Amino acid sequence: MIKLPSVQNLTGAIQRVVQRLPWVVLVAAAKAILLIILIETPRTDEATHNLLVRLIFLLFLALPLLLTVRLVGERRHWSHTVQLGAVAGIVALLIGYFFTINETPIQRDYYRFGLFMAAAHLLVSFAPFIGYREQQGFWEYNKTLFLQILSATLYAGTLYIGLIIAIETVHFLFDVDYPFRIEADLFVLIFSFVHTILFLSGLPERLDTLEENLEYPKGLKLFTQYVLLPLEVVYLIILYVYSAKILAQWQLPEGGVAYLVVAFSVAGILALLLLYPLRDSAEERWIQLFTRRFHLALLPLIVLLFIGIFRRIRDYGITENRYLVGILAVWLLGITIYFLFSKRDDIRLIPLTLCLISLLIAVGPWSIFGVSRQSQANRFRDILAQYQLLNGQQQVEGKAAVPPSDYDHLLSIVRYFRDRGEIQTLQPFFAQLPTRNNQTTVANAIELRLRNSLTAKAVPGEGSRTLNFSSRSALNDVYALDIKGFEQLWMFQVYGEQRIEQGGWMVQPVQNGRTLNIYQGSTRITSWDIATRLAELEQEYGTSSHEVDPARLRFDFQNQTHSLRLVLRSASRNGNNYSYEGILLWR
Repeated sequence: MIKLPSVQNLTGAIQRVVQRLPWVVLVAAAKAILLIILIETPRTDEATHNLLVRLIFLLFLALPLLLTVRLVGERRHWSHTVQLGAVAGIVALLIGYFFTINETPIQRDYYRFGLFMAAAHLLVSFAPFIGYREQQGFWEYNKTLFLQILSATLYAGTLYIGLIIAIETVHFLFDVDYPFRIEADLFVLIFSFVHTILFLSGLPERLDTLEENLEYPKGLKLFTQYVLLPLEVVYLIILYVYSAKILAQWQLPEGGVAYLVVAFSVAGILALLLLYPLRDSAEERWIQLFTRRFHLALLPLIVLLFIGIFRRIRDYGITENRYLVGILAVWLLGITIYFLFSKRDDIRLIPLTLCLISLLIAVGPWSIFGVSRQSQANRFRDILAQYQLLNGQQQVEGKAAVPPSDYDHLLSIVRYFRDRGEIQTLQPFFAQLPTRNNQTTVANAIELRLRNSLTAKAVPGEGSRTLNFSSRSALNDVYALDIKGFEQLWMFQVYGEQRIEQGGWMVQPVQNGRTLNIYQGSTRITSWDIATRLAELEQEYGTSSHEVDPARLRFDFQNQTHSLRLVLRSASRNGNNYSYEGILLWR
């Protein structure tokens, strides 16, 4: 039976951890405090909010780095002065990193932070065993980390749920309104501080003695044998059947298959690591069989992974996610070849190589940001050059009709750079853009230039392509609805041939929503051709846009007895089915 932590146990754990890891506990407490302040700070105070985010980045990184210094110092018997010097070095490094983060963090900052976090946590897993040939000790240490994370999460989750029930009970019985976001604050306190203390309290104190520990947890074996391995078999069957389908139809795989292969590989490597001490056990022949066969089974799937990801890169260029998957594919191939042919099978290489890769691709011209930026810019230039839209100064000039796929691709590249705060990368392609240093303003100006220069032409065989139009972002999402001269207003949303009625009026789509009929009683007042309007918008905007001129989504009808206006806020087609959301005005 699992024994949940009492207040006394928690207090004792805090005392032991504070004595052993004071700097780590201090950082954990500071992180929890800043997260609570961030939650309670109004988003209107943008400067404070952004500063807090940048400081929290540092504290998240500081915790695993300081833990690494302490564990390595214990293992190598560093003096107090040497450990303080290492801590000072980490502080200096983090201060330098702080000034590389944009004052308003953008997507690139979050990506880089994620890579640094991965590297810092991987460092904890292997740094204390660098220079020691202790495979069993390394495995025992990481097994403890793994189990500590699971148990700390269970304890913290149970504690949080129990306290939330108590808080809601007090609110229900005594009608108490809390002046702060107590649920979110409590979540941060428990999972940012208490969870950390519970995790740290179970770390082994003598890492040099772990090599002698040959005991293997039965629960871990059962988890791997009856949960992890069956999942591996299911993934393996699915991916091999899919590979057979590709060979039978002789076509390239979908780019999304790369993520399935990565998931299969990660689960398989985790299973191998969990079973590592039993790999040579004569009593566990199934483990030997799995260990030998896994890497052989993985090789064809790595080929599938390469084909899938490089198909996406060929079609759409490199982005951060595709770069990461491509790097993982190369890493998987290297690790697989190593374990197939190496007689040593040093499992420390797995976290060590992943840590180095995470650091390398986070900075420099070869980083995921530099390579992705250059790839998307080249893709943008190549599409424009393909349709002879670049003059001698390599700036957009003239007009051309392009397939909707290329039209959408150009607009998606503009938004790619806008979302990353790097729209200036595309500015050399256009003359006389706005001089305001505002990403959205410049991006909107570039999109307008592209729409003036490009016409999306229909491609035979693409009649079932999805269309999606909206005026929600037009004019900075500010749109006034003119209701002068009308007496009633009716907001509605329909899909396909869904019919809705209200107050004697009826909206009835027909032909899967291609046409919209308006009835008063049993009399049809008018019909509006939605399909034709969407086809016109496709020629003007491509297959998707949330910045359609509101006037292009408006329909009017007037006769001697009725005056009607239909204003669509959004309209889309999926296959042969049309759906739309709008407002009907009538008099």
